[in-house]
Amino acid sequence: MRLLFTMLAVVFTVGFATAQKVGHVHSLQLLSQLPEIAVADSLLAIYQIELQAKGDSMLNSLQTNYQAYLKETQSGNLSKIQAQTKEAALQEQQTALQGFEQAGQQLILAKRQSLYDPILNKVDAAIKQVGKEEGYQMIFDSSVQAMVFTNGAEDIMAKVLAKLGL
Repeated sequence: MRLLFTMLAVVFTVGFATAQKVGHVHSLQLLSQLPEIAVADSLLAIYQIELQAKGDSMLNSLQTNYQAYLKETQSGNLSKIQAQTKEAALQEQQTALQGFEQAGQQLILAKRQSLYDPILNKVDAAIKQVGKEEGYQMIFDSSVQAMVFTNGAEDIMAKVLAKLGL
């Protein structure tokens, strides 16, 4: 009886293992082959340069105004009220610059998400479509190195690329 149970367990395990179709795809390599990624990368880089230029302009303006303030103060051409008014204006400029720098990181993240999410959604849909059409039970992403052993798992990158029209 024990032998029969062991044999049934082995047959069941082997039958279950062979019945499941498992695939894997290296998502980073897949994404690097998409022309949309290169476009998104360059659009994001341009956006970052534009934000940097605006921040640099704000900083240059603050520095110029501060230097002018120092010259006027040292020459004695400012009354106390004028000096306080200019100091308040400089403080406002500095606060605006700090706010822009903080908002800049959020703006870049939002831009990145708006550029890459449609591409990632398209790739995700293609992977799922290949999985359904080809009868895969599981598809792993080998770029995150979560897989220790891939014997028996089929690399489906070519199928996903074909599904994406590449």
